[in-house]
Amino acid sequence: MANSRPTISWLPVRLFEAVLVDRSVSVEDWLRKASDFGLAAVEMYNAFLQNGGRSTVEDTRLLLDRLGLKVSMVTCSPDLTHPDIEARRKELASMERAIQNAATLGAKAVRCTTGQAYPGLSEEDGLQIVSDALLRLAEYARPLDVKIALENHYRDRMCMELPDFAHKLDVWMKLFDRINDSAVMVNLDASNPAMVGESALDLIPVVGSKMVSMHASDRKIGTYPHTVIGEGDVDYDGIFGALSEIGYSGWVSIEDGQPDGDAGFQRSLDNVRHLIAKYWN
Repeated sequence: MANSRPTISWLPVRLFEAVLVDRSVSVEDWLRKASDFGLAAVEMYNAFLQNGGRSTVEDTRLLLDRLGLKVSMVTCSPDLTHPDIEARRKELASMERAIQNAATLGAKAVRCTTGQAYPGLSEEDGLQIVSDALLRLAEYARPLDVKIALENHYRDRMCMELPDFAHKLDVWMKLFDRINDSAVMVNLDASNPAMVGESALDLIPVVGSKMVSMHASDRKIGTYPHTVIGEGDVDYDGIFGALSEIGYSGWVSIEDGQPDGDAGFQRSLDNVRHLIAKYWN
């Protein structure tokens, strides 16, 4: 058993539209709510920082400081596989700004996805394009003391129409093999593999030493909507037991997309706290 416990963070997926589209919830509202839940950290969706440029990032950092909150990771969904090379350059430039945002906020990692599974994109071409981009971004991030965290992702509901290029674990593992010896790290998502009937538990023995963060969410096998953690089909006892066995002590970020609002998040939070206490006693 590991002695050092993971630290819980919160990514409010269910609030994305309220913050970015309806504007019925502000970033400040959410951060104050995180403090009310007794959390020490949040995960920052990079789109929350984009509207006001650098001033927004600086103001957010000051607010985080006042509330005593850390940022576990800045989360991005770059479309690295876009068929237009100029569009890919813009995606990389946007990622470089996100890395700068992470450094300003004191976050040590930026979550990175692979891009969409475009028709006509061969597996080999996709692996080459994405691995090259990840290695470039990791080098850009190095002097800022920030890591690129590759996620086993399915699809970003806010900005993607197609599943990720590497949403199936066999393709994702081929990509991981190409960056395994590099500075690129991993954000393990617990429930994305359930979308295609696979399990994140199979990844832990392979990627555990590269993990800087874990997305804790739950869903029923083969379905896209999240459930409260512990009320879906993800084997959390197996996952947390395996993470404890390898001595994992990084971030466990609750990817909160469940439909039951704050009450549902409280249940997820209680379940994650219980699991951490159980396996890191």
